[in-house]
Amino acid sequence: MNGDKLESNLHTFLRHIDSIKDTLPMVMVLMNPYQEKANKKFVDFIENNVEEIEIEDGEKTLTVKYEESRIFDTLSRNSEISTLASKIIPESLFVSLISQYDAFLNRLLENLFEIRPEYLNSSERNLSYSQLVEFKNIDKAREYIIEKEIETILRKSHTDHFEYIENKINIPLRKNLPVWKIFIEITERRNILVHNDGRVSNQYLTKCREKKCDLKDVKINDRLSVTPEYFNNAYACLYEIAVKLTHTIWRKLLKENLEDADRKLNDICFDLISSGQFALVDILLEFACNQKQHHNEALKNVFVVNQSLSQYLQGEKENAKNIIEKKDWSASSDDFKLAHLVLTEKFEESYELMIKIGDDGEIDKENYMTWPLFYKLRKEEEFKETFEKIFNEKYNVLEIPKKPLQEVIEEALEKNPEIKKKTINKADSDKNKEKVKESAE
Repeated sequence: MNGDKLESNLHTFLRHIDSIKDTLPMVMVLMNPYQEKANKKFVDFIENNVEEIEIEDGEKTLTVKYEESRIFDTLSRNSEISTLASKIIPESLFVSLISQYDAFLNRLLENLFEIRPEYLNSSERNLSYSQLVEFKNIDKAREYIIEKEIETILRKSHTDHFEYIENKINIPLRKNLPVWKIFIEITERRNILVHNDGRVSNQYLTKCREKKCDLKDVKINDRLSVTPEYFNNAYACLYEIAVKLTHTIWRKLLKENLEDADRKLNDICFDLISSGQFALVDILLEFACNQKQHHNEALKNVFVVNQSLSQYLQGEKENAKNIIEKKDWSASSDDFKLAHLVLTEKFEESYELMIKIGDDGEIDKENYMTWPLFYKLRKEEEFKETFEKIFNEKYNVLEIPKKPLQEVIEEALEKNPEIKKKTINKADSDKNKEKVKESAE
């Protein structure tokens, strides 16, 4: 048995929460001018058509002409609706993040029972004779038991979910997991948003205090919202939890499939580096490097190189150097040697090794054009000259398509200059890409 279903489930989940993460800023780009226009029309109407009069005991009230009251009501409603939309949309998308995680966990439990059917042996699920005779074969009966077992598990708390899996695979999943406190808080906040209009309940306070979550000055009946920063933190938390949970199960239960596990984990980390999500990739690369076992030394080295590369692209060159030089690369293959030279900024030696590798070595033309390792080097004239010597063609910048999110935001800003950039939740990757750009220049 291999880890294809585990990988497919994780891939589906990550793509779903990526889509939700991209949806929020795109929607808010449209929401901001809508809200500003609705509020401005209402304020302008009040200033020009509403009078303030004094009534009994010095109290004041607003009056509007009878024939204009319908306009007042309409503008007031539009202003209120636009304000509510800017609150409800982020909260709804946040709840969707948690819903996607729950769906991911459902499928993960199905994978778990498929890999280890014996985990059902301790299940207390009973079938009556009348139920049993309805199934065509034992496989159908087993599917029914799995479905009911998962339903029972998912009715419990998110803490109980982890305890259940820990007991099955005999690994303390929450040990050395700082993000666990954030995970508990966001799942509890989801509950009060869905069931209590975001008002802090005793259960929320109790659950969060038990796990020592950072509640600051939150009190009973306070209304909690979802800011862009909070939303992004929740996204990163769920991303981290899902990747670590999937790959821990994969490595524990499918040790014969370690090569695929290493490669798929590296693919995730590489994508995060390419999109500039450095905070998240640093966490996952630490997780990858600290695994007790890798398929082979080469795959382990890939994680080390990417860990150093992430620091390098963030401008933390000393950290990058310390990471890459923990290992002696002299006996490694040329691609690792070249990575070591680039990350320690021994550029002249890098060009010499590029020539030695040639046009049919371990690094091909596309690698030189797209690998983030060469972000800075690609700006150098000597790199372009070396590239031309190797491949007998001039180096051309390979344009990577922008994310639709970025294009939509740029178009909206161009058409609506009044939109304040600070109100738009641009992805963290945009800021990080600027770091990449600065380090490249």
